[in-house]
Amino acid sequence: MPKNAKDYARLAAQIVELVGGKDNIAHAAHCLTRLRITPKDTSVVKLDEIKKLGVIGAQMIGDQVQVIIGNDVNEVYDAFVNVTGVERVAAIDENLDPELVKKKSIKDILGSIFPAIVSCVFPILPALLACGLLQAVMMLLINLHVVRADSPTVATFTWVYNVAYYFLPVLVAYAASRRFNVKAAMAILMGLILVYPDFVELCKAGVGATIPNPGGPPTVIPGTGNAGYLFGIPIYPATYSNTIIPAILIVFVMSYVEKFLNKVIPKVVRFIFVPLLELVIMLPLSLLVLAPLGAKLSSAFAGLLIAIFNTPLGKVLIPVFCAIYPYIVITGMHFNLMAVAMAIGGRYGKNPITHPAGFLFQYTQAAACLAVGLKAKDEERKSMALSCAFSDAIPGISEPGMYGVTFKYKTPLYAAMIGSFVGGIICVIMNVGSYAGGPPNIFTFPVFINPQTGSTADLKGMILAVIVGAVVAFAATLVLYKDEKADEIDAKG
Repeated sequence: MPKNAKDYARLAAQIVELVGGKDNIAHAAHCLTRLRITPKDTSVVKLDEIKKLGVIGAQMIGDQVQVIIGNDVNEVYDAFVNVTGVERVAAIDENLDPELVKKKSIKDILGSIFPAIVSCVFPILPALLACGLLQAVMMLLINLHVVRADSPTVATFTWVYNVAYYFLPVLVAYAASRRFNVKAAMAILMGLILVYPDFVELCKAGVGATIPNPGGPPTVIPGTGNAGYLFGIPIYPATYSNTIIPAILIVFVMSYVEKFLNKVIPKVVRFIFVPLLELVIMLPLSLLVLAPLGAKLSSAFAGLLIAIFNTPLGKVLIPVFCAIYPYIVITGMHFNLMAVAMAIGGRYGKNPITHPAGFLFQYTQAAACLAVGLKAKDEERKSMALSCAFSDAIPGISEPGMYGVTFKYKTPLYAAMIGSFVGGIICVIMNVGSYAGGPPNIFTFPVFINPQTGSTADLKGMILAVIVGAVVAFAATLVLYKDEKADEIDAKG
């Protein structure tokens, strides 16, 4: 693709010539990825020649020529307008294409779930990546004894880099508003409701608390069982900070509510009554149905996991669990695995399941991102992938890699899953397990040291599993990942 104004002008001029010249152009517009030209006479359009210009593709939809440009479409459209003198118009919605809104089967719908999740998170990656890298820098400075862990500066940076993850539902709601064509302010409002301090405190009171008591039994504070009431119905108490699925569900449903209200409310009072009624409708739907649904699915999954691994086949399934762990993370279910880890640790004396899977996921994804970064030709994609590899490997921040590389381009995800499966086999063979909690990153490997005996056998096994798994993931990514396919995915947005 062209990279400067001169190249954009040359490409635009070539496209003009191949659609029959300036006099044959009735209209021209663009969307997020495509230059859309309506020629007066479609018979003179040389579609096959357009495809040879270095563009991603070209097609005829009805009487419209669509040239698939990708990320540079704005620059090409500007050059096209300058060359032809056609009227400049605002970007249009890509979902207006008939072939893009055709009736979908159940298989199509299920296959679109994870891409939809990715598209609701990808726009906010800069914020997540910035906070993750800030955390990595602070960890390095602390471990190099450049700054003290208890210094006021570290305390300030700690809450700063936690902001993006605490308010993740708000950021996700904003991105989802773009994905589902909802007013951004209303989507953000619903995300804010999930993390509003008063509601968070009500949820904590509903769940109750267990306070450790050194030298004696813990103090148990019983919960109220709910987070207040709405129309006399108890609100399910759950913690929604750091979650993704509840906000996406809410904005997805909101898109239909907003569309319906815009259709039935007269235009003269729409500005006032659509937001009001939207909030009135979405509040009970969100607090009583959609957000609890996401939380309860995660809890149910945690319970199912404990039941499965209490069976004789539990160890055999560990490599499979390690392989599918990325899907657990992207749905936010991994936040419910803390209780699972505690239950497993109490049963086996260590956690041979969730923690090894988490570490393998972190480093096989880092390896996959590294391979993409080394193989990618597009500078932006290369920079993104290499930054994500660092984010995964050092501070253990996985979101940028998931939404920016592995789930987005698919083949790096499959490669990482292969690596995790192999690493999981090694963990089973060497009976690897962790003895403490902590997020998987380069600084928390000591959780695999047995505190009672000082044995490092589990630590050595985990390091071996991570190295072998990462090497397998790296090699598999080099084989499976195709840069030209990534170009097509980026072009589709």
